[in-house]
Amino acid sequence: MAKPPPIPHDGEAKQPEATPPSTPSSASAAQPGFTTRLRTYFRPGSTSSSPLEARLLLKIDFFILTFCCLSYFLNYLDRTALSNAYVSGMKESLSFRGSQLNQINTCFTIGYVLGQVPSNLSLHYIAPRIFFPSMMVLWAGLTMVTAAAKSPGQIMAIRFFQGIAESTTFVGTHYILGSWYTEKELGKRSGVFTASGLAGTMIGGFVQSGIHASMDGLHGLAGWRWLFIVDGIITLPVAIYGFLLFPDTPKTTRAPYLSSQERELAIRRMEEKGEPGVSGPCNDDTTLVDTSTGESSCCWSPPSTAAATGPAEASSSPTKPLDNNNDDNKPTSQPRPAPPPPSTEPRPQQQQQQQQLTTHPFSLVFLRSLFSSYHFPSFILLWILAGETESFSSNALLSLYLKSHPASSSSSPEKKYTISQLNTYPTGVPAVGILSTLFFAFFTDLYPRHRSIVGYFIGVIGVLTPSLILAAQAGRFGPPAGNHATAVVMAAYYLAGSVYACQATFFAWANDAMTRDGKEAVFRAVVLAGMNLGSNAVNAWWSIVFYGAGMAPWFERGMWAMVGTSVAVGGWTACLEVMERRAWARKKREGGRERGGDASAAGQVIREKGTAYI
Repeated sequence: MAKPPPIPHDGEAKQPEATPPSTPSSASAAQPGFTTRLRTYFRPGSTSSSPLEARLLLKIDFFILTFCCLSYFLNYLDRTALSNAYVSGMKESLSFRGSQLNQINTCFTIGYVLGQVPSNLSLHYIAPRIFFPSMMVLWAGLTMVTAAAKSPGQIMAIRFFQGIAESTTFVGTHYILGSWYTEKELGKRSGVFTASGLAGTMIGGFVQSGIHASMDGLHGLAGWRWLFIVDGIITLPVAIYGFLLFPDTPKTTRAPYLSSQERELAIRRMEEKGEPGVSGPCNDDTTLVDTSTGESSCCWSPPSTAAATGPAEASSSPTKPLDNNNDDNKPTSQPRPAPPPPSTEPRPQQQQQQQQLTTHPFSLVFLRSLFSSYHFPSFILLWILAGETESFSSNALLSLYLKSHPASSSSSPEKKYTISQLNTYPTGVPAVGILSTLFFAFFTDLYPRHRSIVGYFIGVIGVLTPSLILAAQAGRFGPPAGNHATAVVMAAYYLAGSVYACQATFFAWANDAMTRDGKEAVFRAVVLAGMNLGSNAVNAWWSIVFYGAGMAPWFERGMWAMVGTSVAVGGWTACLEVMERRAWARKKREGGRERGGDASAAGQVIREKGTAYI
């Protein structure tokens, strides 16, 4: 291998370096094809650049994703229990009237909204391994208490406090995922997490059917009451697992299964993720070798070079030793010293500002940074609109359609839907949601700068599905109560489940955009919480106005609301793409000016015992 030119000593004339021209073949070689990327993507640790990083990913995948997915699964199992109980005898037992079911959901949503920001900020003061499981124990107890309710009013009170407890799971997990995973890793994990909640919705119907068939009347309790008891009991073991093994965040983790090298690497990965021009792991030819283990972990650049040239350029140039005393291809007589470890400390000017922002999330400095950024209002509005496109599924419209369908109220017994059918037929909605969520999560991990494609997909599906239902109501597919019209309506509701893909993708998009722009942890926590807060604040009254139980089976007003919000999602996605590109271009221009001002420092090298690192 050709030896790099020697570095001239003081007084010597510096020779200009020859820069080899880039060729199309070399550029194409650096970019693997789609098939290769797809094949390596599904292998464990496929996005990593070293055995150490692959081992770290396997560990955090196991301990973080298992707890978070089980927690979210149980979270949605509990939420689905209410609608499953409603169609399984609770409505008649507690004498529900009008829109009382929607009012109960609104009470839950109010508690859920009130808990968003406080719960996410609590993660900076209470260890996640304590906070998450404690909230699980609280909502498990409240779920079991629901089995003793005697009236809809009592359930309203219980669900309000349950909403506060369950508000910790969704945005808290997205904050944790954004603290551990890089841009190329985040979408897949977010998709698996979201799919686990949809699995809870799907399995909840089968659980209720099984409980009603085997436990209805046991010890004098109705089957729908046993559902709440069973849901609460199975939550407790997962909470204990979280107390013992959840790893917190990279900078605060004390997990016994992570070595010191793995903890340092976890921190370094996130710092590189937030630098301009760096996304994901380092290149294979720029690695840091752990002198104690001999394993390569991530790229290294000396402090003087990184500070002078900027992190983007420092990470793009391989760090290799040059011997000044060796003018031929013979090996040097002295061993080359290992490069110094990377500094994880911020610069003094940045350290003071970061400490102020992290310690005082409601300080003037933080609030100015929050409201002057496009991230806060733009992503909140995006999720407010997108959240309402999930209304078909989140309000259990298919269950209400089947229960109030003309066929189910007919005097002919064979035309009625049984309790088992009312619980199992709607499970197709979350099943479609799981498939679409995983597909778009994997696709946008392969192409992370194209997460916005889901917004356009929602715009199409959100117009198509209500149009089919309105056409069935108008008799375009035969009598509205006929088999053809019923099949079209059920197919439309199943297809509407695919809009669940926006959950994982939009929160991964927000995480990526903020981290890429150098936003810190508290900033991400507030924006992610604000997204869910805004969506649920609207949903608290949206479901009553457009999807009240008394509007079944056709929900005509809600159909037109779905068309409007879906079109708005597509339009706002396009606007957000423009804002993101402008912000990134501005950041690159500012980085270029900083590098130009420090051009004199760019040529500095570190000389030690005849060896220079550049």
